[in-house]
Amino acid sequence: MPASAGLEAGAPVRVAIPGGIWDRGVPECDRPHRELMLRPVAPEDEVFVLDSHDMVPSTRATALLARCLEGGRETAEALTAGDREAMLLQLRRLSIGEHVPCVLQCPVETCSEPMEFALQIADLLVPAYAAPLGQHELIADEEGARYELTFRLPNGADLDAVAPLARTNAPLAALELLDRCVANARANGVPQSPESLPAGVRARVAAAMAERDPQAEIELELVCPACGQAITTIFDTASFLLRELEQRADERLREVHALASHYHWSEREILTMSTRHRKRYLDLLGHRAVPAA
Repeated sequence: MPASAGLEAGAPVRVAIPGGIWDRGVPECDRPHRELMLRPVAPEDEVFVLDSHDMVPSTRATALLARCLEGGRETAEALTAGDREAMLLQLRRLSIGEHVPCVLQCPVETCSEPMEFALQIADLLVPAYAAPLGQHELIADEEGARYELTFRLPNGADLDAVAPLARTNAPLAALELLDRCVANARANGVPQSPESLPAGVRARVAAAMAERDPQAEIELELVCPACGQAITTIFDTASFLLRELEQRADERLREVHALASHYHWSEREILTMSTRHRKRYLDLLGHRAVPAA
């Protein structure tokens, strides 16, 4: 076996999130700029993504971040939905690059043509937003009553908890998320459970969460070049990045297959080689990877 360059994970880098720090236990007046240590995706992380295909995207994304963030799962689960989205974009930038080529099928039934366009990570990152507080307050008048609520922003642990339910019953998942995040609710001073709140009040809470966590949902406004129809769609960073990493893992495993078949090295030995080192051996074999079956 050739000398190994070690697991090709790349050195962690300091990545900033706009506005304050993620630790809500620190008083706001003492909050420095939020910074986390993040390393690029390593070959073994790509294999993990390939092997975890049966997990829902939210849980896979948290697990991937936990592998790459300093602080592991505790840090990944504590990030608000928007901060987690920002970290996934930064992870994509570190691991694959700034340029994001996309293909989307036009949703107009009479068109359905593929739309090819490119995004930049810098354009997807919200430039600045206020640091998330431990709790937020909301007062809403609805159905003749004054509602006073205290809530926090959903975090990675909350999203993972409701993700399986969201695949089959989105309204019920939204209600469960509300129940996890609303700490106190009163109507004219009388305590209320989150599920008993009127639909209008629940909508106000959801809107307040979105306003205070603007990176949580990335909305794209496009125009189909074939039919000219204006289209609004959501860019799901977790699902997009996981698909890209699955494709890279497939290619890498084909490389492992080619090298293992010829040199009889183990998968672990091949994966711990640097990319340049591995490509040199593939060049000697006359191909980059064996074709997919």
